[in-house]
Order: sequence, then structure tokens, then C-alpha cells
Amino acid sequence: MMSYQKKREIPAKPSPRTPLTQPVLRLSPTAWAKLLFLRDRGETEVGGFGISTADDLLYVEEIELIPQVCTGASVIFDDQGVADFFDCQVDQGRRPEQFGRIWIHTHPGRSAEPSFLDEETFERVFGATQWAVMFILARQGQTYARLRFHVGPGGEVEIPVEVDYRQPFLGSD
Repeated sequence: MMSYQKKREIPAKPSPRTPLTQPVLRLSPTAWAKLLFLRDRGETEVGGFGISTADDLLYVEEIELIPQVCTGASVIFDDQGVADFFDCQVDQGRRPEQFGRIWIHTHPGRSAEPSFLDEETFERVFGATQWAVMFILARQGQTYARLRFHVGPGGEVEIPVEVDYRQPFLGSD
């Protein structure tokens, strides 16, 4: 007589911690269209700030330009223009996390990798904030986004970029 032993299935234990999901930088179709236009308009970099919704700080609904001097390798914002932009955003009831944490700029070349000057600027301008994102869109459609945070142990991580067509948006011309 042969004896068969039934395999005992061991149920997986539920994790005591909720798994972390990777953050994603999402842009509205309107913001994406504006960014594509700015990227393709000339042979220089163009920069601005991403404006987020109050309830989703990584969803960029609009891109706001600041008076700037642009070259093929850099963007220098006008200090008074930045101050006026911040004042205007606060007057509209937005918090700094909604308008002053996502730095967006284009690269006229094929590479979206940050330059030495990009890294220096990101550290100098956003190094004291709780968190910030540097987002770059290059000529051939390559993107680069990095979230840096200074809470807890701090750190940084490259994050994916998506155009979010699920949210309502106005048509464009």
C-alpha cells in the first residue's frame, strides 16, 4: 500500500508594514503641451516652476515661467521675478509646497541628464527645503526626474514621469 502525503500549503504571512509605492511625477496634458512647446521653441534651455494641486504635490497642473536669461547650457532666473512669482502664488492661497518645490527645465540637446551646473543650482536653491524635484525634458523626449528629501534620514531617488490623461483638462490650441 502506497501512502500519499498531501503537501501542506502555508499561507503567506501578511507584512506588518505597508509596502511603499514609488512616487511618480505626473503632469497634466496642458502642462506637458506647454513644456513641449517651450522645449522646441529655440536652442536654449527654458525653466520654470511646476504648480501642483493641494492634495497631490507630485501632480503638476501648470508650469509657470519666471523672467530669465537662457543659454544653451543654463537658465538664470531673475531674483525679483522669483520674488514676484512667490508673492503672487501666496496671494492666490497656495502653499510653497505647491509652487516652489518642482524645478522644471528643458535641455536643447538629446540628454536629459543633469549637468554639473544643474546639480549645483539644485543644491543651492533647493538644498534647505524639506523636499524638491528636479525635472528635465530634452529635445528627443528623454526625461529625468529626481526627488530629493531632507526629512528623516534624507535621501533622493530618480522617479518616473507620466502625462496623466485621467484628470480633466481644457482643450489646447
